[in-house]
Amino acid sequence: MKKAKTPFGKLNLFKNDQLHNSKKLRIGFVGGGPNSFIGYTHRLAARFDNRYEIVAGVFSKDKKKSVQFGKSLGIEEERCYTDYCDMAKKESIRLDGVQVVGVMTPSGDHYKIVKEFAELNVHIICDKPLTANLNEAEALEKIVKKTKIFFALTHNYSAYPMLREAKNLVHNNKIGKVKLINVEYPQGYTVPVKKKDESKILKWRLNKKMCGPSMILSEIGTHAYHLMRYVTGLEVKEISAEVSSLSDEISVDDNAFIILRMNNKARGSIWVSSAATGGENGLKIRVFGTKGAVEWLQDDPNILKFTRLNNPTSIITRASNSISDLSMKSSRVAAGHPEGFFEAFANIYTEFADSITRSKKYLTSLPNIEDGVKGIKFIYAAKESSNKNSKWIRI
Repeated sequence: MKKAKTPFGKLNLFKNDQLHNSKKLRIGFVGGGPNSFIGYTHRLAARFDNRYEIVAGVFSKDKKKSVQFGKSLGIEEERCYTDYCDMAKKESIRLDGVQVVGVMTPSGDHYKIVKEFAELNVHIICDKPLTANLNEAEALEKIVKKTKIFFALTHNYSAYPMLREAKNLVHNNKIGKVKLINVEYPQGYTVPVKKKDESKILKWRLNKKMCGPSMILSEIGTHAYHLMRYVTGLEVKEISAEVSSLSDEISVDDNAFIILRMNNKARGSIWVSSAATGGENGLKIRVFGTKGAVEWLQDDPNILKFTRLNNPTSIITRASNSISDLSMKSSRVAAGHPEGFFEAFANIYTEFADSITRSKKYLTSLPNIEDGVKGIKFIYAAKESSNKNSKWIRI
């Protein structure tokens, strides 16, 4: 009988226990105030492995609210700000000022916030998508490269252990040459939204200056696009898309069907929607090659389906004795226990800390500024194609 690869010492949880005495990075946040799920997620991810100390933040434009919320997180009152420029200026002259900033505002604000801190050599973890328009995305890429700060984009799905196992199988030619790729992300949260309620529910997503040219592509389309590129290692050459609103009530895009021609002549498809009645968070990726195939579904994130040519489908489970080191190092609990969204988000934060403390890019290639720019180019190409009756557009 094959000896199990896991004693528990190989799991990420125990590896990071050894780092608890390491000097923590001082982190501040812009956005993600009270009642923000994404704010809670970022802060939890930062605390997961004890690699950061939360020391400052802008949590509201209202001073009282920002202070009240910041103090509930253990932040000193004088470091609870209402404006990111004020935070950047004051933190930059402190000996104990922030070293890292997490940005969780609408994407239309990302450029000016990231620019402010990057030019002070503060490292950035930014929520996706990178920006609301392509000009700002490309300008931000130049700033990040010029300042040489570390920058990560929170496409956290790429940090799930079994998606990293899928990437490993594709990279090591276990499924052969990739021929077909399918990514689906059906949600249904906009189905019941009525016209009279859309401004209350969708808020800044209705503003193209804040959200960009397509709500559905900004919200989840860039996640699907990045995941396709991450797992396969391929890039898209051309795109044909239909991006539309299937609702009679809301005024923004809620559905997109996209066909892609990859740089190795493979073909791909992406379907993203908030108009899929009953859909919750059904992110799914399937990659088919000449020797096999892999399939992963976020509803059951701890397994990966792996099919060899002319063989029945096998199930690979997280933290089992057959997975790669890349996948094992991303796992945090013993095999058989559920692990998911928060842990994957924490992998991004911990590996980002490793990048800074080791002064080099982390081996798992965290989503970076280039990925962010490619995501915005994807949005613009898809919208251009859709506006031209699904004409093929080169990216």
